[in-house]
Amino acid sequence: MRLDNSQEMPSKPVRIGPTPSRWPAFLREPEGEPAEVPTDPKGLMRYVFVANWKTLFLSTFLAAVYFVAMAMLPWAIGELLDSGIENGLPTAVIPWVFVSTGLIVLAGAAMLNEPVAISLWLHGTWDPIRRLLRVLFPRRSDVSRKMASGDIVAAVTTDGDKIGAAIAFMPDAIGSAIAFAVVAVLMLQVSLPLGLFVLIGMPLLLFGISRIIKPLQERISAQREEQGQLTSLASDAVVGLRVLRGVGGEDVYNEKYVIQSDLVQSAGIRAARPRALLNAIQTAGPALFTAIVVGGGLYLTYNGVMTPGQLFSFYGYTIFLSMPIGAISQTIQMGTRAWVGARKISRILKAVPMVGDAAVDPNRPAVDWPRATLTDGATGVRIEPGRITALVAASPLETSGIAARLTRVDDGDATYVDGVDVRSYPLDEVREHVVLSGAVAELFTGTLRSGLLGADAPDIEPRSVYEQVVDIQAPGGETRALFGEPAGAHPQDEWLVSALQTADAHDVLTSVDDGLSGQIAERGRSLSGGQRQRVALARAIALDPDIAVFIEPTSAVDSHTEARIAQRLAQARAGKTTVLVTASPLVLDKCDEVVLVSGGKEIARGGHREMLKNHTYYNVVHRGVEDDDAGVGNAEGVGGAEGVGGAEGVGGADGFGVVDSVGVVEVRGTDTSGSKPTAQDVVVPLRGQPTSSSSVVSTSTHTGDKSAANYLELGNEDKSSNARSASSSDFVVAREVEGGEAK
Repeated sequence: MRLDNSQEMPSKPVRIGPTPSRWPAFLREPEGEPAEVPTDPKGLMRYVFVANWKTLFLSTFLAAVYFVAMAMLPWAIGELLDSGIENGLPTAVIPWVFVSTGLIVLAGAAMLNEPVAISLWLHGTWDPIRRLLRVLFPRRSDVSRKMASGDIVAAVTTDGDKIGAAIAFMPDAIGSAIAFAVVAVLMLQVSLPLGLFVLIGMPLLLFGISRIIKPLQERISAQREEQGQLTSLASDAVVGLRVLRGVGGEDVYNEKYVIQSDLVQSAGIRAARPRALLNAIQTAGPALFTAIVVGGGLYLTYNGVMTPGQLFSFYGYTIFLSMPIGAISQTIQMGTRAWVGARKISRILKAVPMVGDAAVDPNRPAVDWPRATLTDGATGVRIEPGRITALVAASPLETSGIAARLTRVDDGDATYVDGVDVRSYPLDEVREHVVLSGAVAELFTGTLRSGLLGADAPDIEPRSVYEQVVDIQAPGGETRALFGEPAGAHPQDEWLVSALQTADAHDVLTSVDDGLSGQIAERGRSLSGGQRQRVALARAIALDPDIAVFIEPTSAVDSHTEARIAQRLAQARAGKTTVLVTASPLVLDKCDEVVLVSGGKEIARGGHREMLKNHTYYNVVHRGVEDDDAGVGNAEGVGGAEGVGGAEGVGGADGFGVVDSVGVVEVRGTDTSGSKPTAQDVVVPLRGQPTSSSSVVSTSTHTGDKSAANYLELGNEDKSSNARSASSSDFVVAREVEGGEAK
């Protein structure tokens, strides 16, 4: 589809340099499915060289012509000086003038190697990276278990470029070696001692360089590892910046970042020492050779063994020799970095997909997915069709693991659909009918509409260079969105708005310019944490799958929003198989049934209110409140020795008390008679905060029944299942619970 470029065009025509109607094959960008590449470092490097051998041969030929022409130029000029030029301009000078001019022209023509070398660099980079991206993106693999995310990002963005640089510099090294041989022959013809000195000394110099390469390679590899850790640390901070600020963790993060930065710096300094020595040899080696050769040449010229022209040629040879030494040493450095990069890329290329169709059974029975029963092979938890089922456990990892297995995240785990191993069915079929919305709200760059449509969003065709330049030069083009959308009507908008409404994310439509057509920044950073989570929830709702699995879908929203989402989600998914991983009472109360899991097995199942009678379930759902040390209530309700008021609950002489290590509790509307109190609203400041602090949580109390306890409801948009906070202007005061039911 063509993008809508209806914006105002520049008043003057855009002029772009001449562009061939058809580029040569070696200058074209590769298209189609990338070829398979070896997964070992040696094989990968060999493949890159073999796959580009034609371009490599052309670049090597042009590099050799250039270096040989430059090497022979001192010889031609020396012959010109010895042709009698001191006596005027005899005819013997003319041939050497043409030879010298021809060598200069030939060297200039060989500079056409520059675009060829660039093409070689790009193809050497594209070939492994395109295959690398195919390994990383289509299917989930085990690479994230072996490598940090920073290492993976660095492998994609920099390591492929290092391989391309190594192959691009190789022609210069080969051309330099050929030119070195030519210079050696010319020098031996003039002076055997000086020629032998160069022929023997240069290999010794290269041997010294090679001795530095191994420690340099090891130290560069160590630096690369530390840099990957620093990249991971930085990317984690960018993603979780709001949470980091919310919990006041900036100082802790900064300390960790400084420590890791110091490690990167130290590793860089250790790598810089052999690199500096290598550069010193590269610079001082030719200078030393120049001094020795020129000194020896002057001595031979003084004794009549060499002519002035030959002395000039020898001096030119030594000056030229800095070029091949530099090219060879630089190629060695590039090769060292490329080898480190190839090892990293090979580790990713060896990644094993966690899911696939290898176990598909052609004789499998057909599945009626809307009425299918899912069973987790590890715990035996059964998900009944057409019901909203919640999974609850003391450890969130336990229930999120069940959710992942039910949605076939890893084929190493067994899951059954109507008693048949789900791996017997094609992965595409499973993905079509079963959708997982994870705990992390992942959004992508583009419009809000394309983010909600997900895989169903229309593809955006690449634009020509001319279109891109015109777009940038148009008014506002420098800030125009990177990704537009196809022009025309969007019939699915009504459904998307309905999904946003169900997820209580309608406010996103007004907070984003242009609504559904508005742009969302990378990872949804232009939205708040709660908005990102609700948009991700709306995306899953919009798919309307037969089976939907949600992991903590309301962990980043306030209690008011959570209650609305729970109500609307229950209505939208009524009669459809839905799995929720949550410990929120507001959400659990809207579920058809709740499954309590502990120790890797199901221990109880039933409705939320019925399950509240289960002590284990009660402690999980109301975790963190029934804490003897915290002092907010105990088995006796709100009160007790460490609680608020008298022995039986909220009351006593004045209705106030002190909560141990938490703060002051203000009780409003308290019956101070000491008898069974009425419904109370209790506001509890957070740990270490004064009563007037804006950070408060609300407490629902059941003070009449000694078997009941308190639980905290959260009221801030940024919250977690364990630590919850609210603002004084936005908190929920839960009502008293009597007889196990909420009033």
